Amino acid sequence: LWFYQDLDGDGKSDKRTLVDSTYGGKGLPEHAPNGLLLGMDNWLYNAKSDTRYKRLEGVWKQEKTEFRGQWGIAKDDYGRLYYNYNWSQLHADLVPPNYLNRNPNFESTTGIDHGLSEDRRVFPIRPNLAVNRGYIPSTLNDKGSLIEFTSACSPFITRDNLYYPRDFIGNALVCEPAGNLIKRNLVMEDGIYLTASNAYESSEFLASTDERFRPVSITSGPGGAIYVADMYRGINQHVAYMTEYLKEQTLERGLDKHIHLGRIWKITPDNFEEFPSDNSNTFLEPVTKILGDFLMHPIAWFRDQSFRILLEKKPQNIEKVLANVLSSNSVTGKMAALSILQELGKLRPEIGLAFLFDPSDKVQGLALRLMEKQALTKPTIVPKLEEAIVNQLNGKNNVFTLQILLSSNAYSQDFAFKAIQTILIKNGGDPLMRDAALSALDNRESALLNHLLQERDWQSASDGKKIFLEQLASIILKRRNPKEVAQFLETLATRSGWQKSVLIEGASLEIKTSTLPLIGLSAKPTYLDEETFQILEKGFTWPGKKKVKTENITVSKLDEKGMKQFAAGRQAYLSYCAGCHGADGTGMKRFAPPLEGSDWVTGSPERLALLLSYGIEGPIDVKGKLYDVPDILPVMPSHGTMPLADMANIITYIRNDWGHSAEATSPRTVGMLRIKTQGKVTPWTADELNAKMKEL
Repeated sequence: LWFYQDLDGDGKSDKRTLVDSTYGGKGLPEHAPNGLLLGMDNWLYNAKSDTRYKRLEGVWKQEKTEFRGQWGIAKDDYGRLYYNYNWSQLHADLVPPNYLNRNPNFESTTGIDHGLSEDRRVFPIRPNLAVNRGYIPSTLNDKGSLIEFTSACSPFITRDNLYYPRDFIGNALVCEPAGNLIKRNLVMEDGIYLTASNAYESSEFLASTDERFRPVSITSGPGGAIYVADMYRGINQHVAYMTEYLKEQTLERGLDKHIHLGRIWKITPDNFEEFPSDNSNTFLEPVTKILGDFLMHPIAWFRDQSFRILLEKKPQNIEKVLANVLSSNSVTGKMAALSILQELGKLRPEIGLAFLFDPSDKVQGLALRLMEKQALTKPTIVPKLEEAIVNQLNGKNNVFTLQILLSSNAYSQDFAFKAIQTILIKNGGDPLMRDAALSALDNRESALLNHLLQERDWQSASDGKKIFLEQLASIILKRRNPKEVAQFLETLATRSGWQKSVLIEGASLEIKTSTLPLIGLSAKPTYLDEETFQILEKGFTWPGKKKVKTENITVSKLDEKGMKQFAAGRQAYLSYCAGCHGADGTGMKRFAPPLEGSDWVTGSPERLALLLSYGIEGPIDVKGKLYDVPDILPVMPSHGTMPLADMANIITYIRNDWGHSAEATSPRTVGMLRIKTQGKVTPWTADELNAKMKEL
């Protein structure tokens, strides 16, 4: 990855700087990093990569970030990142980058890589026989047309406000070159979550009868039009993955011929009048006032270029340049202006604090993120920040409430604990809220646990409270701080009922799955009752303790890799499954049947993977009892957007807890099953799934 500079304005590069010698890697092109999308935080983000880049004072730096997507990356007006995978058309980040990976002893399973749509159906207007897996039943319908996404790529968020209908703004367009089409998704906000649905009934935004129409990238320009890069090839499959079926289709119909004919399509609405292109020449002039106003421009291209250039040029009078923007009603303009001021070190605390009361929850959330950064280095800001948000802890605005939790590492300990206990009483059933609080604890886990155990509102049980306390216990043991662990065991000895049970569950989970040395104590914990001692003692050592073979324990049939899956699977289960099946797998009335002892869990892992991938509806027999509405929900939804690793980890976990014992399930097993059942778009019935297993 190189950075080229034109230093004398002649349109030719005079200098190049190596940014990353490993960016392209040595693998196949379709698995190479791609994107380089400038985020609101001035970092460049990529798909198919866990690295981001930023240029500071002329020097390029890189750091790790969350892994995102496969081919193509986009953003909306609020800076949220969108991407996808060839089989799952639209994913997004619900929180800013690198927020949920701050706690080294806790791995979040929500917030990043959130699937927006379970509906993978596509509606081509021609047969698509030249599909790599077209030989697999249910890949193509009886007319030979593709049934669901197989090569989703290049998501694009529509952000131009000048010419398009209101309901078109904020949509997500997704390319499907194998189906010769582009899908339009209506993206909707549901509190702190995003969902998406097809804009049309059984049809697409753009589809072609031409088999060589291969849309692979979408963008927009200064005139307000949308542009589509079309490879225009009979085949777009890399040779390393080409099946014999596709090779035969290609040669038989001459699809390997007539290459190098790619084209660009321009898409505009009816009665379109191009925005004057001469306006783009403004960017060649150092007119910073105009650049500032362009942050509010109705065309996204102008907003993005203004944002970038102001960050690069660093004008001395930047506060005056942005004053008009900050006093406007433009949400996107204010967010861009605040981000620029923070990045250039010009955001005065009184300005940032004032925007905590902005009418827009998006502006409020950004202002809190920026003030969090300042509070971490300027302690005098902390009391002012706490005073500004204290009355919003019980607020109904979950977007801002989520950010309060994400930023809680910047508060004093007392205020942080007050915020967490207050917000989670109301929102503890939401895994993203729990993950936000845990990610920001900054080594305060032990103190928070002791605080919550004493709080009156935390004496009564709920699933959200159980899960959160269990997670705290697991983190405390994972930290392996002898003083904290000893204090935890002493606290455990004073607990009873549900609190004691969940603390033991969290501690034993870490002991079962840890590959680290035993935790050293100064003395044998005699204050524990015999049952608790027997559950936990295999994870500890103390002076005089006899060494026995069982100290390096294994659980079930799992090896070290399987135990890692087990641990990750428990966290994923708490996020995806516990809301209906209960944290302990015993099921929840009106929601879902038990998993403990269920043949659906202990039986075939392949059947379980298919059930998770597509969901199940109707009556289901569990442990000899028939469950149906109203005792359970009528449908268990598909988890088809769940990453393969998460699904494999969940399967491994539930097949090895609650007295179960089984081999680990690999992501490859789950992936191959999805390929074999491609085209399935509705939940199974129990009879249908059992019949399908006989075919496989």
